[in-house]
Amino acid sequence: MTQSETFLGRKQFGTNNTWRKCTKSLRRNRLILSLYLLILCFFKASEAFVFLSEGHQHHQQQQHHQRNSISRRQPFIHATSSEQIIMKSSSVDDAVVGKKGDELEDAYENEDADDSNSNNNSNDPKEIFHVFASFLRSQQSLLISQLEELDDSNQKFSYDAWGSFLGEDKDDIEEKLKNGGSGGITRVIQNGKVIEKGACSLTLIQNGKLTAERARSITGRQGNDAVDIKEGDTFSAAALSIVLHTRSPMVPTFRSDVRIFMVQTCTSQKEEKEGDNPQTKTLAWFGGGADLTPYYLFDEDISSFHKKYQTLCDSYFSETNDTDNDENDTDANIFTYSKMKNECDRYFYLPARSEHRGTGGIFFDDMSATNKTLAFVQGVANTWLPSWRPIVEKRHPIPYTDQQRNWQLLRRGRYLEFNLLYDRGVKFGLANANPRVEGVMVSAPPLIAWEYNHAIEPGSEEHRLMQILKNPKEW
Repeated sequence: MTQSETFLGRKQFGTNNTWRKCTKSLRRNRLILSLYLLILCFFKASEAFVFLSEGHQHHQQQQHHQRNSISRRQPFIHATSSEQIIMKSSSVDDAVVGKKGDELEDAYENEDADDSNSNNNSNDPKEIFHVFASFLRSQQSLLISQLEELDDSNQKFSYDAWGSFLGEDKDDIEEKLKNGGSGGITRVIQNGKVIEKGACSLTLIQNGKLTAERARSITGRQGNDAVDIKEGDTFSAAALSIVLHTRSPMVPTFRSDVRIFMVQTCTSQKEEKEGDNPQTKTLAWFGGGADLTPYYLFDEDISSFHKKYQTLCDSYFSETNDTDNDENDTDANIFTYSKMKNECDRYFYLPARSEHRGTGGIFFDDMSATNKTLAFVQGVANTWLPSWRPIVEKRHPIPYTDQQRNWQLLRRGRYLEFNLLYDRGVKFGLANANPRVEGVMVSAPPLIAWEYNHAIEPGSEEHRLMQILKNPKEW
């Protein structure tokens, strides 16, 4: 008997039968244990497979989510011409540089939250004001570079910053908007080859207080009793304007601007009187336009200029088929090309002379600020140079006489008459307690002439121009 048998055998269990039974039971238990371990391993392997599959699926979903987040980033700017190169996209691209892992995922999740908030407040006046003001700053820089290239001389636009745009962070308009700063940048070129004097001015005003006169002016134009705009209400405004007085009388003067005006007010004065809690409401409107002041008529140039703006207007406010317009979209019926063209003719009119300042273009005011109108107004600014530059390139090389130059100076006198006597923007700027006169009057021509009782020869090109200025035509 071996030592193991002595330990597990007869001395331990007694008989041979007992030993055999014990051995058989031990083998059976060992088999059951093996089967249990095998089943356990199978289940553990299954769980691991499911975990890995779910992890892979989550990774694919995360990549898909990130790709969708990137593809959803659309530019704020509605580009309407081949020359438009500014694209203001979501800032998440810059924000996620250097991030990885969970930080990257969090950045895109935050972007989705921002997109959701933006969609929920798609027509929020404050958001539209912020986007538009940023667009104006970028557009000013773009215009300056293009105009200097067009002028092709040694003259450059000066840089005159004022208000909150002074200092080292003068170009950071986002910071100005965040901190409620006000100021502007006036850029002027003088004695150029093509542009004898040109100005491109950016203005940003925030948290101003309406005077009684300005409040009455706004309320009178709105004609809406539900919104009571009154003295002391808070307003903000942003504008970009451009005036280009050409050296050659064969090239028309070009003037244009786009602007936004936002005001915070109570919804109704009646609620206040009846003891109800008045609701604070923020409203915003766009204004702007573009027009030509020619000295000698080239009909095809004027027609081409009008056609570009007509095409733009028709793409937003169609007048060919009113049934295509949303019945709730009142702008679709108010701001058609024909109405904006007629408004331009009506606005740039010198009643004392019974003549219009130029051959017009488009002019609009009190346009409710929405995402749609934001895109339209940006489109107007993007059409400025494409509508004027072809005329410059075609007519600037034409030689002219001293007599034709003198006629240009006489017509510039009419231009200044309008600015001083009738222009709302000039009146608005000079109404401040301490106006920036240089900035307000920057649109004035560099040289002008007045001649007492100037006689125009019948049948001349000057006479033909005057006939159009007294009786505007459809171009």
